[in-house]
Parts: sequence; C-alpha cells; structure tokens
Amino acid sequence: MTLRVLEGLRKFQEHVLELGLARAVLALPAPRMLALPSPTAEAAEPASVFARVVTEPEIEQVSRDLFVSGHYSISVQEAYKAVDKYVGGKAELSGITGTALMDAVFGPNSPILHWTDRTTLSEIDEQKGYHRLYSGAMLGIRNPATHEFNWFDDPEIALELLVFAQHLLRKAKAAKVSAAKAKGRQKEEVG
Repeated sequence: MTLRVLEGLRKFQEHVLELGLARAVLALPAPRMLALPSPTAEAAEPASVFARVVTEPEIEQVSRDLFVSGHYSISVQEAYKAVDKYVGGKAELSGITGTALMDAVFGPNSPILHWTDRTTLSEIDEQKGYHRLYSGAMLGIRNPATHEFNWFDDPEIALELLVFAQHLLRKAKAAKVSAAKAKGRQKEEVG
C-alpha cells in the first residue's frame, strides 16, 4: 500500500515537472523519502555522486534535499550562504555578508582568519589567493545564484560548485583567528 502511494506521488511529481510547474509552483524540496530517485533512474547518478562527495554537515544539510529534488541552483545558493554564515560566525562579525565579509575576514593586510604567520612569500600568496577565492565565490557564485531565478540547471555544474563550497568551508574551519581578534575577545570576556 505504502509503496503504491509513494509511486503515485513520484509519478505526480514527474507529471508536474513535465508540465513546467515544478520550478514555479512547487519550489520547495520534496521530503527526503520522495526526493530520492530509484536506483535505475537516470537522475540517480548525480544524487549518488552528491552523497559520496558532499560530506561537510553545514553544506550537506542545507543542499542535499534541494539537489536531489533537482533544484540545483538553489542548492548551490544555500551552500554558499552556509559558507558565508560559518565565516561570519568564526570571525565574530555580524551585519556584514558576502564579498564585504570575505574582504574584512581574509584581506591580506590584517586578516581576521589566516592559516600561516604570513612570513614567507608563499604564505603571503596563500592568504592573498584565498582572499580572492572567498570574495570571488561570493561575487561570482553566491550572488548570481541568489538573485537570478534558475541561474543554471545542470547537476554536474552544481556538483562542481558544491565541492568548491565544501573546500572553502573546510579551509575556513582550519583557519586560525588572528591574535588581535583573540585579544579583543579576552578583553570583552574580562571587562
């Protein structure tokens, strides 16, 4: 009985998608059990790749159901918003997001988050390069995905962008908070 109901719902979803109503009317992700394609379905491959490569909880939780439901652009949007939120939280900056946040947090002159002491040319270049990657990701990926309806509709492009978001998140998790920012926190806690 339950399998027939689920199969009927899946067929209804496919019919709505064929009519072109799924993106305009049913923009919310389907419940997980309804969103998963059958193992023989053509859409099963991107979903299984997603399950294997997108493993950071902050990215996986906000983008999995959207991706599996075929809402690729929105899944990418949510992933980059998760990166933005994580970076802002770790740097303890509020009221600033996107490119401005990334410039404030990773700017090479006095970064709040960094990976090295920036004493060698390679260490300085790493900070400058990742600063540009974070800012560029917000400007070139998050913003268009947020402001343009169905910015792209390709599962392979979405997977590439999700993996890049995951890399940025992992790099932010590995970053150290600058000594000046840490001292400021200690003063706030004591005072």
